[in-house]
Amino acid sequence: MKKFVSAVVSLSLGIISLTANAASLTTKGSTQATIHGFTYTQFAWDKQTTGLPDLSNMPGPDPNSIAKYNTPLYKSTYNKVNSQAESWLTRLYFGFKNPDVRVKGLIVGDFKGKSEDGNMGIFRMRQAWVEHDLCNFNIRVGQAYILEEMHSSISLASVAPAGFENKKMKRVPLVRISTSIDLEKANINLALAFQSGNKLAVSSGKDTKNKALFVDRYTIPYPAARVITTFGTGFGAPAEVYTWGAVIPVYVSDKNGANIADKSETSYAFGAGLRLPVYTFKFGFNFHHTDGATGYSGLTDFEPASYYLNKNGGIEKTSTNTFNINVVFKPTKSISLGGEYDHVKFDNNILPSDPKVETLIGNIKIKTTKVTMLGIEWRHIKAKNFDVVGAGDDEFSGDQVYAIYKYLF
Repeated sequence: MKKFVSAVVSLSLGIISLTANAASLTTKGSTQATIHGFTYTQFAWDKQTTGLPDLSNMPGPDPNSIAKYNTPLYKSTYNKVNSQAESWLTRLYFGFKNPDVRVKGLIVGDFKGKSEDGNMGIFRMRQAWVEHDLCNFNIRVGQAYILEEMHSSISLASVAPAGFENKKMKRVPLVRISTSIDLEKANINLALAFQSGNKLAVSSGKDTKNKALFVDRYTIPYPAARVITTFGTGFGAPAEVYTWGAVIPVYVSDKNGANIADKSETSYAFGAGLRLPVYTFKFGFNFHHTDGATGYSGLTDFEPASYYLNKNGGIEKTSTNTFNINVVFKPTKSISLGGEYDHVKFDNNILPSDPKVETLIGNIKIKTTKVTMLGIEWRHIKAKNFDVVGAGDDEFSGDQVYAIYKYLF
């Protein structure tokens, strides 16, 4: 990491000037560079869940099946409390801007990467993109957040609740074109992107019991479009309405290619949401539907596959319907109180039943100083019908408490 920072500083060929919140780098040319970030520590207490903050939005198997089926939740967590902690999300932002040619860029990294032997704490790249300002259009190229990532949950924890944690596909290489239209009383932001996340959005099958198919390749990055409208309401800060859609082409096969071999399939997804500030309150509602794209729902190893082989040798898609509703109350400048309900359900005629996960969230965020924040969050998770290992109706519920401390610099 020291070599990485030294390299960035050396490339600047200039002087580092420290301020209270960031370091600015004066470069030899006309490029302006800044560095900022935050240090982050999260403690988690998980009862009857995975015991890992990374995976804590996932359901667990029936306790009677733990000894029989080797799954990511093989640890005996039933009716027990596990404590975990991490500081790997400590993050660095390197921003670059050249006003002369109307170009800016961003490099973001944290320490959540893994070494070859599986040890955590290795510096990893999260984002790395450059954006050109061409009259009224901005063109972004590189690894960045996908258009569909609207940060829809108010959760303070490192992993969002089931249904809104598209962890595997949150940031991908892409080409994005965006523009804004000012209508005086409203502002409309339009964006179109081609994103290389096809295999991540369309989940390959680990559910061999139900003959799940896997994605073997894709030929083009998938297109996605988004519209965000911001407008005043007279009740405080402006409100925001958004909608997005994506079409995701892939090729799928069964295990040995005996029945389905490299067959072209097209998944799609769309979503919409509202953020409505009313004085000291902020209300939110978010919804998305997917057809053959379960990767948006964030259950990693326990989500149903996107495609299955049916009894007649055909293909069945898994669809999802996901929504949440939340509210944040800010009685003072330093304190915020929040609550949220999340719901995700998977539908496929191949599955014995429709898996679903519900999550309740309550949290408090305290600004302890101008640059530090303490967050406390409680979650209750309830999952049903995750019959993906042949153990019957895997009904499950669990609780979590997070404590987070962050220093912004």
